[in-house]
Amino acid sequence: MNKAYAFVHIIDIAYGIDRQYTYAVPYDLRNEIKVGSVAVVPFGNGNKRMSAVVVGFSDNCDYPRIKSIDSVMHYPFDVPEDLVRACSFMKERFFCTFGSAFRAVIPPGVNLSSEIVYSINPEKDQSRLNDAAVIMLRRISEKEIATEREIIMEFGDEGKVLLDSLCKCDALIKNSRVVEKMNEKNLFTYSLTVNNEEALALAECGEGLTEKQRGLISLLLNYPAATMREIEEIGSYSSAIVNALIKKGIVEKRETSFFREAYSFEDIPPEKEFVLSDAQKNAVDGLSELALSNEPKAALLFGVTGSGKTRVITEVAKKVIEDGRQVIVLLPEIGLASQAVKAYAAAFGKRLAVIHSMLSVGERTDTYRRILAGDIDIVIGTRSAVFAPFIKLGMIAIDEEQAHTYKSEMQPKYNAVDMARFRCNESKALMLLASATPSIESFYKAEKGIYKLFKLDNRFGGAVLPKVIIEDLREDASLSSGKLIGKRLSTELKNSKENGRQALLFVNRRGYNSHISCKECGFVFTCPNCSVSLTHHAYEGSFKSARRMSCHYCGYTAQLPAICPACGGSKIGYSGYGTQKLQDELEQDFPDFKITRMDSDTTGGKFSHDKIIEGFAKGESDVLIGTQMISKGLDFPGVNVAGAVSIDSSLYMDDFRASERTFSLITQLVGRAGRSGEESKAILQTYNPENETLLLAATQDYERFYESEILLRKAVVFPPFCSMAVFGISSANENECESFAYKFDTELLSLYDKKYKDRINVIKFGPFRSGIYKVMGKFRQRIIIKYKDNSLAREFFKELLTTGLDMAPKGVKLDLDVNPSII
Repeated sequence: MNKAYAFVHIIDIAYGIDRQYTYAVPYDLRNEIKVGSVAVVPFGNGNKRMSAVVVGFSDNCDYPRIKSIDSVMHYPFDVPEDLVRACSFMKERFFCTFGSAFRAVIPPGVNLSSEIVYSINPEKDQSRLNDAAVIMLRRISEKEIATEREIIMEFGDEGKVLLDSLCKCDALIKNSRVVEKMNEKNLFTYSLTVNNEEALALAECGEGLTEKQRGLISLLLNYPAATMREIEEIGSYSSAIVNALIKKGIVEKRETSFFREAYSFEDIPPEKEFVLSDAQKNAVDGLSELALSNEPKAALLFGVTGSGKTRVITEVAKKVIEDGRQVIVLLPEIGLASQAVKAYAAAFGKRLAVIHSMLSVGERTDTYRRILAGDIDIVIGTRSAVFAPFIKLGMIAIDEEQAHTYKSEMQPKYNAVDMARFRCNESKALMLLASATPSIESFYKAEKGIYKLFKLDNRFGGAVLPKVIIEDLREDASLSSGKLIGKRLSTELKNSKENGRQALLFVNRRGYNSHISCKECGFVFTCPNCSVSLTHHAYEGSFKSARRMSCHYCGYTAQLPAICPACGGSKIGYSGYGTQKLQDELEQDFPDFKITRMDSDTTGGKFSHDKIIEGFAKGESDVLIGTQMISKGLDFPGVNVAGAVSIDSSLYMDDFRASERTFSLITQLVGRAGRSGEESKAILQTYNPENETLLLAATQDYERFYESEILLRKAVVFPPFCSMAVFGISSANENECESFAYKFDTELLSLYDKKYKDRINVIKFGPFRSGIYKVMGKFRQRIIIKYKDNSLAREFFKELLTTGLDMAPKGVKLDLDVNPSII
């Protein structure tokens, strides 16, 4: 193929016109352009310069008039073809633009935006222009091309008016160009310009050289490309000495790019010899056979907490890498990265890379480059790591696969499990799901033979699961005073401390109090931007001195007034609780305990999660308090007590997955205790001790829970017996939001009746207000549709979304979320 024509997707374009466009490829670009290249193309009637992704080529074109590609943007990496196809899959499956999919796939440091530029029109007579215009033209002429931003910075707001007038009279040519920028980091190194023999002679008795200059030459013989920092630290030589040798032509300075790495594996010892259990060995053998079959495969590794699933994944990964292919391991939380990095680094050393959102833009970009350079065999990371640009992908393992964090809540709203399945199909690789509490959908597929099922029924090394105690809070008089810790849990915490062990305490909300109100008139302090109550946070000092309240949805914070704004009363009351209040109570009741808290208030820093987890693992504290981030995947051998302060709030969420999530949460929390093999206990505090989900989770009986839940899902038609789509409508104007929701609903019914009624079956609910009606100043309505996923259903949704976006008035937003994690 001679690449005469290219098929492209414009990156920044509206959904309704997001399709494949054809451009001619200039002859001089045909050798360098490829699938995955980012090209600059003229687009629309004004021929605005836009960035576009090349998705294919043709030797022929049926269009009589065709525009040509201007240029190809140059980055120090290529986007692999399978990731370009993944963007197309994401666009079709999750109803996003190709451009938003492409931005999710590439590193965040790549700039694909365009900017307005101006240049002089040489054919225009400038003799009749006023002085201000002449001055501006002279400045633009000096630059040849000037950006709008540069001109406005120099000439102020009047400059924009003058620019417009000069364009109208054709004195200036207005255009747009794509900003080609990569967040690369460069490093200066210093090397000898002479060979070793000459350098040795100069170091011994070089004429005209000082003692320090000769010493530096000796240093550079041992460190051929030393940085200034190394020169200063190793030999204590100053920049003046270096510059003197540069002037003499003995040393040269070179600028090279280098890779930024967030994690160092230097201090991690290699893994110890490990003997697999029989169950682990059977799983490794079976999974390895699938991974090396050179066919797309999918499997579910179902094992109780502490059964050694990570070790199985590691051993299979070794075999895949030995076969010349690469591996991705996904984790649900950044908080799991610290322990996971150590476990996998012990096995794979510097051939391992880490990807998650807390890394800097430069670190993530450089990791991408290292992968494409062939320096990496295995990547571990959170959701976005599914797009690691491996060329020879052999396996994607998804740990804690049931976690809702694998589904993006921001555009593009993709599911990492679906993207992993697509990539494994494309690469003829193995998708391996692993969990002690698989999602109902995944276990159903395993039951039906769509996924190959492997089981680990027992904890590794003979360790036993904790004894689970359900503490009925209705019978605990000590809690009437507002206490959070019941008698039984309090006793077990004391015993744990006395025995030199540790405890893990879960509470499902951060902050101090979840509800602040006036006790005189009942006024509730709510967020001005969201329809939720504000949470009291003890940012500094004691509870009495901390007077701030925050919204967990939009980030709004305010000083807590001493007087009610509604009635002027002074009796401000607090109810509900969070991690901060629990910590305060523990510190008062157990003053000799060292207590650590892990929630989003304490983990804002880059390696905050790692520091807390590593400190607790070393025994620096007796109790770790936290939200859901402490309940799964972590391994603390010192923990012999795991406690849930109250599990009830998650049992009655307005979501069909409430029971599944609660079962998983309890099972995972219980599994944090007793991992060293000693006797351990898990205390579940509740006002609903007879709840079936709670009782099944206490016995860790997933399969009985699944049997009960799958019958219910089938009876009421919920996944896996259907797919679900949620159309979301939002606006800062409440009336416009509601009005458009009903108008869109009418269009939905009309389109369905006219074109799709006899072709697909759907069940529609709504429109109605979202559970949290107002978020970040926007009122929200939604329409929920149950359907069977197929090409016709996707065609219906695509047509409906395109029509709806055209119908939506300014200020009203419409989007579509397929199989959202929370309904």
